[in-house]
Amino acid sequence: MEEFEEKFSDYVLYVENLSVVYTLKGKSVYALTDVTFGIRESEAIGIVGESGCGKSTLAMAISHILSQNTKVTSGRIYYRGKVIVDMESGASFTLRENSKSRKVEQKLKVIRWNGISIIFQGALDSLNPLLRIGEQISDIFVYKAGMTRDQAKERSRELLAGVGLDLWIMDAFPHQLSGGMKQRVIIAMAIALKPSLIIADEPTTSLDVITQYRIVEEINRLRSVFKLSIINISHDISLISHISDRIMIMYAGRIIEKLPSNNFGGSRHPYTHMLVESLPKLDREVSVISPIRGAPPSLVRIIQGCPFYERCDYHQDRCMEVGASDLKVIDTDHEAACVVLPAMEGMGRIVEGPAYINSENMPSNAEVITIENVSKIFTKKAGIREISTSKKSEIVALDNVSLTVHQGETVALVGETGSGKTTLSRILGLLETPSSGTIKIMGDPVDFHDGKQLKRLRTTVQTIFQDPFQSINPRFSVRKAISEPLIINKLYPDQKEFTDVITSALIDAELTPVEDYMEKYPHELSGGQRQRVSIARALVTKPKILIADEPISMLDVSLRAGILNFMNKIVTSMGLTLFYITHDIASARYVSKKIYVLYRGTIVEGGSTEDLIRYSAHPYTIALVLSSMGLSGLASETLGEKIFEATEQDQYPKCKFAPRCPLAVEKCFTQEPDALDLGGNHYVKCHFAGDIYNYTRKVGISNGLNMADLKKKVGAV
Repeated sequence: MEEFEEKFSDYVLYVENLSVVYTLKGKSVYALTDVTFGIRESEAIGIVGESGCGKSTLAMAISHILSQNTKVTSGRIYYRGKVIVDMESGASFTLRENSKSRKVEQKLKVIRWNGISIIFQGALDSLNPLLRIGEQISDIFVYKAGMTRDQAKERSRELLAGVGLDLWIMDAFPHQLSGGMKQRVIIAMAIALKPSLIIADEPTTSLDVITQYRIVEEINRLRSVFKLSIINISHDISLISHISDRIMIMYAGRIIEKLPSNNFGGSRHPYTHMLVESLPKLDREVSVISPIRGAPPSLVRIIQGCPFYERCDYHQDRCMEVGASDLKVIDTDHEAACVVLPAMEGMGRIVEGPAYINSENMPSNAEVITIENVSKIFTKKAGIREISTSKKSEIVALDNVSLTVHQGETVALVGETGSGKTTLSRILGLLETPSSGTIKIMGDPVDFHDGKQLKRLRTTVQTIFQDPFQSINPRFSVRKAISEPLIINKLYPDQKEFTDVITSALIDAELTPVEDYMEKYPHELSGGQRQRVSIARALVTKPKILIADEPISMLDVSLRAGILNFMNKIVTSMGLTLFYITHDIASARYVSKKIYVLYRGTIVEGGSTEDLIRYSAHPYTIALVLSSMGLSGLASETLGEKIFEATEQDQYPKCKFAPRCPLAVEKCFTQEPDALDLGGNHYVKCHFAGDIYNYTRKVGISNGLNMADLKKKVGAV
């Protein structure tokens, strides 16, 4: 007879005192410790924490898909009052050799997809690259619901349409879809059999803010339609707070705070407060953001007392007493595991300020990067939609882009996926040849067919890549990874000088003591440390220009502040010119004095950072700003939903944004807008730029835009 607990029957899922231990290389790793929470019908809860805090382990334990080296050492998981995981059944996907485990596994086969479903983090990794999308979705209906192939295909088409995808995607392979499209496919698969609970494990990581909004809104819409309960798992505390009813903060395998999502201002655990303070935000003045010092504790031992003790600015001796990490009731739906329980409002922290800028390192009028009418066109064979022809099509990645960057400046390039940001960064990094136009580095025109010039310039221009987990050879020690540019460019042949330069680069990257890092390999470093190694490698040739391509998008929130502060420091102290590429306009504001907004290969707005953000004059920039402020809902209400809908077309109108623009009129489709100079080097490519600029200066973006009023002003009615 199945075990049933009446007291948990009101919950779709209840986790009671769950502890999970991994065995790695003969050592026990205490991944989860006494985790307790419940989720009710149609409720959304968020789980937030750094990498390694236990978020994904918890998700896999709930779904019963942990590996064989895992053991549930205490606690139970209930689904609608019935036990699905306990100490005897374990949490392994592989069947244990006992009758109870086999029965549990059979029961879970029914619950998976039908009762509990997961949206995994990496959409590309979650899809089989060898199978067409339609076949992968159909398999769920064939093997889980007993449908015929024809029935399964019909339901698959309905699912794709339900998540806003065109039916041609049925015949596409995963690599033919954008990141947002792939994630929507995963969502469609997750809701295929109408489960009660969906676990969304980092569903928007590395996606741009516009795509994030579309994915989040899709999940919320489906939650409303199907009365779903959702567990949102992320390290992005800002995003989670806007899509969840309640938030749980995890640290070192424990829940250290539970609170309503609208009450982050009243957080009572120092870790929660520090997570919030480590985020660059658009709705507050620019100041030095505060990274969380140190790293989470090792979980190879049972931690007595508070696991945050070593990193906390407010720790006391009693914090290490037994029971100090137990949750304590603060208010309705609010608990915190802190014995000090400081009042967080107005709490300050002493952090290192910006580096002093010597007069010789001040920005000058000398142009170090000049881009004039640069275009890049890629040619590809017809996609799946034109599979019946052999005709080749062209993709215009960049369309007559012009901009300048002066010595000592930090300039940001902002745009969503597919805007052309990475293409431009590769051209500036001398890794890609433009189709037309001129690039000047330090005043000299670049001949992309002159190998000697390119080799010389590559010591002047260095790139920090997006993913520190892939940009460093896993077989190279830190010493070898940093020395590679020196060897390739035959710099510093003297062995002592060679070693001194590497040592200096590690010191500049704040990887000290140097001897602790020289012989380490990438797998022995944290994400933040790997990115600092990437920065050290970029600095070792003494460049004048740094190109940072999404340098923090793959890092935990707690690590981002440290990298951004560090980049500000090296730019100001060394007099470097930084070209910062991102989809996050808030981080762009933190590091740059000038921002260019790129859409479908065209710069649609550019200007000083504060003026562009406060008084955006292009509808696309307004959408980016509101999304980054967590006001995507406000944007959709005032600008309309279609502004968040990506458009991929073979032929774009004269204004490429017109198909998504709420202000678009006939001339937007037939006449290319000129770049209007609004003063102060703020220019915009929009027929209505002047009217929008005057309106945003009067009203303020974050206060909401009266679209009907604005349409009257610009004549778009």
